[in-house]
Amino acid sequence: MLALIAIILIWAFYLLLIDYEFTINKQIKLNHWCGFSYVLFVSQHPINTIVTRHYADELSFPAVTLCNFNSFKASYIAANNITESQVRYFREMFNVVPSYFKLNRSQAEVQQLDAWIDSLDIMQFVTDAAFTCEETIRFCQFSGEVFDCCAEALPVLTGHGLCWTLGVRTHSNGTRYSRFAQYFQSSDAGLSAWVNVHSEDYTDFYIPGSTQDQGIRINFHLPHSPTTVDTDGYAVPPGVHTYAYLDVTKYISLRSDNWGDCVNFPLPHYNVYSYEACVNNIIASEIWDQCHCRLIFQLGDTPTCKPKDMITCVQPFASDQLTDISVQRESYGCWNPCEDWKFQVTMSYSSLPKSRALKFIAETLNITGENARENLILLDMSFKSLDFFTMQQQKATTITETLSDIGGQLGLFVGASIITMFEACGFALVKIYYNCFWLKRKKSVPKQTLRKVPSNRSSVTHDSTENKELTSL
Repeated sequence: MLALIAIILIWAFYLLLIDYEFTINKQIKLNHWCGFSYVLFVSQHPINTIVTRHYADELSFPAVTLCNFNSFKASYIAANNITESQVRYFREMFNVVPSYFKLNRSQAEVQQLDAWIDSLDIMQFVTDAAFTCEETIRFCQFSGEVFDCCAEALPVLTGHGLCWTLGVRTHSNGTRYSRFAQYFQSSDAGLSAWVNVHSEDYTDFYIPGSTQDQGIRINFHLPHSPTTVDTDGYAVPPGVHTYAYLDVTKYISLRSDNWGDCVNFPLPHYNVYSYEACVNNIIASEIWDQCHCRLIFQLGDTPTCKPKDMITCVQPFASDQLTDISVQRESYGCWNPCEDWKFQVTMSYSSLPKSRALKFIAETLNITGENARENLILLDMSFKSLDFFTMQQQKATTITETLSDIGGQLGLFVGASIITMFEACGFALVKIYYNCFWLKRKKSVPKQTLRKVPSNRSSVTHDSTENKELTSL
């Protein structure tokens, strides 16, 4: 019994033992109850990340999205008698966040602008007013093989207006995949493109919410994932030769039903799950619930938001709620994909050649005008090397390891094993049975009344006394 009490006391002491740790400044800090810390540690599904470097014979090239900083051609605006006020008002349809420079309009002017917007085919206007692919991307080659840039370029609407995505093909089921693959390591082994920004056709008046920069923004992403050129785009000015070197990392996460938190399910308007697509759908859903419209660059067939909707509903809602969606994405159901690729870009620049060489290049590309240096950009994009890193999640512990760890700590601190535990349990059951059942049964047995029988010694004494009396008689 004393041994059992000692084991229980030692085990209780182990459970209640306080774990102290030394912080960086050598101060002792109360951390947690170490007896329960391991249980809490396991219940939180701890994960280890295994980093591995792989060498490949080829790497699939990512999709490349290019956007001109100028959304509307000045020539189109002038040819269609569109006023500056109308362009500014229309541009507000792209602005989720209100511009710092607000324009004051009268009620009559707002009504006229709304009537003009209602008369437009919005998507047709955006397409016609923007630079076409043939006007923007003048020459393309991949690993020395020339191809038609715009034959398979995909138009996409973003916060910068109409953009173009290169290097993507589409399956019959709608799934997009990479068109190119790089087979050797060289700056000439990737995608090369000449781009004309048409700086002479830029609008020269201020448009709220749009930058007045000259040049393009480029973004590298997976073919099936929406572009993030608004937040992850790289600006390239005209008159430079830009070298973009890519490093790629593959992330493999554990599924939500297997210790992890990754998901992989189809989304509306997207055949393959990605975090960016999930966030876009959540934002579109929240804006539709609040304002009953969708942003002009969001996918769907619901009515697009008019500038009045943007000013009165979308922008106030965005200031309060859209930040919460990005921060608390898990509560909205947007988790990491189970397999993802991320591209890290290193960019360097050099000036384009001098006037005679540049003039020859401009003539070769059928570009007219004396200001070729203010318009042309040469992009060379390639993988830095044919290797990549994988960051794969693995369980930090398993059931077997957990039981082994608990057993090792019991043996170290208590001197107990699984046999000891069975013995202690058996001993406890016996004691419980004895105290609760055996003693109770013993008390229930009735006491028997026994007749007192004289002992032999007293009877012998009595007989000898009687004999003495007879003798005397």
